[in-house]
Amino acid sequence: MKNFLYAICIVLLFPVSLQAEQKVILVTVDGYRWQELFGGADSLLIHQKDFGDVSVMKQRYWRPTKDERRKALMPFTWDFIYQHGVMIGNRWEGCKMNVTNQLWLSYPGYHEILCGFADDKNIDSNDPVPNPNPTIFEVALHTPQYADAVLCFGSWARFIEIFNEKRSGLKVNTNYRHALSDHPTPREKYLDKLTDLCPQYWGEERFDFLTHEYAMEALRTQHPKFLFIGYGDGDEWAHAANYQLYLDAAHSADAYLKELWEYLQSDPFYKDQTTVIVTCDHGRGDQGTKGWFHHGNLTVNADQTWLMAFGKGIPAKGILQSGSYYQNQIAPTLAKILGVEFHPAHEGVGTPIEF
Repeated sequence: MKNFLYAICIVLLFPVSLQAEQKVILVTVDGYRWQELFGGADSLLIHQKDFGDVSVMKQRYWRPTKDERRKALMPFTWDFIYQHGVMIGNRWEGCKMNVTNQLWLSYPGYHEILCGFADDKNIDSNDPVPNPNPTIFEVALHTPQYADAVLCFGSWARFIEIFNEKRSGLKVNTNYRHALSDHPTPREKYLDKLTDLCPQYWGEERFDFLTHEYAMEALRTQHPKFLFIGYGDGDEWAHAANYQLYLDAAHSADAYLKELWEYLQSDPFYKDQTTVIVTCDHGRGDQGTKGWFHHGNLTVNADQTWLMAFGKGIPAKGILQSGSYYQNQIAPTLAKILGVEFHPAHEGVGTPIEF
């Protein structure tokens, strides 16, 4: 009886502590097409010698059927997420997802994902303009539940402005920055060294393996409750017309998700308490053999996106076969999962996705 009364007192005195047990991780895979996610390597592109080593691409990713190809490309996605989560945006099956912004570029896409609405007036390019609108990550940081428990990692330098680091107070580890920990671990110091040695091939965007390793070390040592990880290799290789490395980037992103999930389930702080949402900032073209190089509002179908969710609270529905979904629903969905009040004073705010 004493133990029961003690438990009741804890709930009454500290109701927020129970809600704080919810953890959420948002992962973005920049410019990754739904066609490869749901269909694997594109038969029209994988045989083009101008886009990579055809023999290598075929050996790694070509299989007789679409189902086999997508599993070869993203084995964790199709062995685990498909079986235990929800997948949105397979237009071949009748389910659609789109951006609502009219730019179909990265900054507008990330803004829509993170703020819950499109702001084409202020965010109309990829220029380094500080985001005038608070993201769901900024809002969460300033709540009792998630204060000092929100971290952001990304490959692209623009995340500094997207999260408006100066105003928001968020720590944004991105581009070629070193670890932002007050007391870097030996592993973070080693990653700092790799960052300095790694070729700055894209100028404002580091390779994803560094972003991933910094984020994983933060999970192990800082235990954030709300985490952003933004991968970008695939978009860069697509712009470079290198389909081989675009596919490799997708394969790596899948491996990152596998490692992420296996770690979450091995750590009592996260095990069975964490929801993971994975999406992209925009689509790519799908016309001819060169449409996939590009995105933007002059590129046909570059507004088409997708989303995957798994972990705590997500039903095992697999591929949804109907419905229309939008990027502006993601921030409200994150807020609902977190239990955070989020009411942007702007038109066009999305509604939470009902999984």
